[in-house]
Amino acid sequence: MTIFEKVKKLDLPPGEYVVIGAGILEALGIRNTHDVDIIVAQKLFEKLRESKIYKEEIRWNKIFLIGNQIEIGIKLDWENYSTTIKEAINTATIIDGVPFLNLEETIKFKKAMGREKDFKDIELIEKYLKDSKK
Repeated sequence: MTIFEKVKKLDLPPGEYVVIGAGILEALGIRNTHDVDIIVAQKLFEKLRESKIYKEEIRWNKIFLIGNQIEIGIKLDWENYSTTIKEAINTATIIDGVPFLNLEETIKFKKAMGREKDFKDIELIEKYLKDSKK
């Protein structure tokens, strides 16, 4: 199942969510991902939480809803990076009808996360951007 199929299967309302993390890398054909990370508006998060479809987990002092290869959160803020869900949605890159955190913000977010896999993704994004300018 493609990332587009996984996200569309959730039937989330347009304008209330954005796919973050490496999702855009898969959407652009840069590399595959194992799961889908999504941030949603507060009201939608509460609705999904009340549905009991997802298991709740606390990671990095934040509550996430965890499903089958799906992680849903409400905040995109870390020690060195923060943006609002509204800003993330308004500046999203839409690919095949699915909103993704744009590449510039994805680089900032991944730098703030600072894991080895994030730095590898940053290299892949920078190569993609360089190659797409040729």
